[in-house]
Amino acid sequence: MSKVNRLEWSRQVATLNERIRGFQADPSKERLEAAIDELRAYAEAARAGGIEIPTRFTAN
Repeated sequence: MSKVNRLEWSRQVATLNERIRGFQADPSKERLEAAIDELRAYAEAARAGGIEIPTRFTAN
């Protein structure tokens, strides 16, 4: 995994965590939807190969 890929993956995980923390702080329907949308976008990018996930973070 290149340094650029690690930085992009780290940025996406940070954004995802921020959405989840936002929902935890204010459990509104809008924040829940934002967190779910972020999770779906992350999963789709991983599935399509748009992001590379470090092997230590994948389950075999």
